[in-house]
Amino acid sequence: MIEGLLILRPTPVTDAILTASNIPETDAPVYNPATSYAVGDIVMLLSTHSVYENSFPANVGNSPELHPDKWTRIRATNRWRCFDGRNSSLTQQASSISYTFLPGASVPMVAALGLVDCSELRVRLIDPTYGTVYDHTATPSPSPVLPDWWEFYFGEWEGGASVVLMSDLPSFPNATLQIDLVGLATMALGQLLFGQPRVWGIGIEYGARVGRQRYSRQEANEFGDLDLVKRPSAKRASFELVIADAEVDPIQEYLDGIDADVCLFVGSERYECTVIAGVFESFEVLLANAKESTVQLDILGVT
Repeated sequence: MIEGLLILRPTPVTDAILTASNIPETDAPVYNPATSYAVGDIVMLLSTHSVYENSFPANVGNSPELHPDKWTRIRATNRWRCFDGRNSSLTQQASSISYTFLPGASVPMVAALGLVDCSELRVRLIDPTYGTVYDHTATPSPSPVLPDWWEFYFGEWEGGASVVLMSDLPSFPNATLQIDLVGLATMALGQLLFGQPRVWGIGIEYGARVGRQRYSRQEANEFGDLDLVKRPSAKRASFELVIADAEVDPIQEYLDGIDADVCLFVGSERYECTVIAGVFESFEVLLANAKESTVQLDILGVT
């Protein structure tokens, strides 16, 4: 049996919480209500931190936020893509990514997922009264493809860890949360989450199923040739969680509450494949006996 299931319902990131970043919001020209936009023009709206494409001829004075019939939201701005909970979103910047948050509450856990070419991730809590109360650096640097001595010395080294979890942050509700990433020119970040986690159950049964949901397209033409279109895939998992009898009603209420939220599910920190930012597709409780019950939980990731 593996350890209990950790679920983090992340703190929503707003303009009030995100106080600084070294990633500029210069993805597209800022929308101007006095400009006449042609079909296909791209603009950015800072109030929603989103990029839009115009679909209406001679479009004047119709804000993208108020006129979705004339504008199509393409994506979040680069600075905000790691908070939008989308499978295809990556915040990208060469060498350095930095965020400063003022959560206004205790933040015991920080999680970075979908890391690409990141060599160092530093998390600090800086309290206005006590100064720096937490300072920890993780090094998700490249590693051998297989964990043996031959691969270490002679084999191919790739990307390294794509997941960093820090769940030992102390409780300082007034502290500033500072997160800094260092890496290569191709560095990217899929999801950045923080908040208060909740651990459920006695443990996950061995036999958990993990894998990936493919979204790439492959179609054969009339000559039998395959047309392949590469698209991002996403993690998925199926867990059987053993819970105490007293958790039967609370866990159902909790899962009902996060039904439409992208959350972090951690089956085991030993396996990256069981660390999933996503949503649960279904859950079912089997009342096994008077002391223990089993929860069947199916999860679909966004990374």
